Amino acid sequence: AGLALGARPVPPAVVLDTLGALLTGRGVPEGIDAAAVAARVPRTVTATLVGAALAVAGAALQGATRNPLGDPGLLGLSAGASLATAAGIAVGLGGSTAAIAGLAALGTLAAAVAVYAVAAAAARAGGAPGAPSPVALVLAGAAVTAGATAATTALLVLSPTVQDRFRFWAIGTVARADLGDAVLLAPVVGVGILLAAAAAPGLDALALGDDLAHGLGRRPGRTRAALLAAVVLLTGAAVALAGPVGFVGLLAPHALRRLRPATARALVLGCALWGAVLVVLADVLGRIVLAPAEIHLGVTTVVLGVPVLLALLRRPGVGA
Repeated sequence: AGLALGARPVPPAVVLDTLGALLTGRGVPEGIDAAAVAARVPRTVTATLVGAALAVAGAALQGATRNPLGDPGLLGLSAGASLATAAGIAVGLGGSTAAIAGLAALGTLAAAVAVYAVAAAAARAGGAPGAPSPVALVLAGAAVTAGATAATTALLVLSPTVQDRFRFWAIGTVARADLGDAVLLAPVVGVGILLAAAAAPGLDALALGDDLAHGLGRRPGRTRAALLAAVVLLTGAAVALAGPVGFVGLLAPHALRRLRPATARALVLGCALWGAVLVVLADVLGRIVLAPAEIHLGVTTVVLGVPVLLALLRRPGVGA
């Protein structure tokens, strides 16, 4: 679907023929349809990586924080990554995709620390010591997102260089995806998914609370550190490839949980597949709804994700 559908639909036979030619090194066959397929390859590969990365990051966040609303975009991590990227470009550090990915990872980590600190301080001020509630984390994420977005906007206004390189990417899109960038960051996404899968057995114990997890022989601190490292890698790579794309980390894990995966590891690995499918289909939807115009990926995922967020907020105990 990612290769065949768009402003110009392409017959499946042409898609297969073009893919075969590209994979065997024969080049792109002649014809407009074949050229359209070849042009869609980078964005489809990129959408696959971004979806897998954000979905696994969401599952890791939800498990590590015991927060059903965990999502890199909803908790401000994507906004932090965007701010760090814009700041790096402003001072001349964003000259390559690898550099942008590194900046995005640092921004993700800083935003995660800031969100947890704000939520924990609010919980203490309200007389509720301990781990912040899911809604407190979401509100802290909204505050961090607002601050990071304002700072990013200021950089766009003050620096023409940042504006030229950043404005199209900032809304979340794969329309200008580059296959070389996807190939470069694919190992980072792979390492992040493997790290989350390796730490996944500890998620079942974390769901019971830290005391019971210790009693079962688990180390909650080590598990959370591994999951946070995976989230930083995955969110940084996804933001570097497509900008801030929201709600994927919320949609994919909750959709997969309805099938009751047998283990947390099955959930994490399943999210990689579900997230990839979700983002590719969201990109396709954005290409065909208003064809020949396009709706950016970041807008499409928000439209899909907001009803899910509202449904989750209505569940008993989520706001506790």
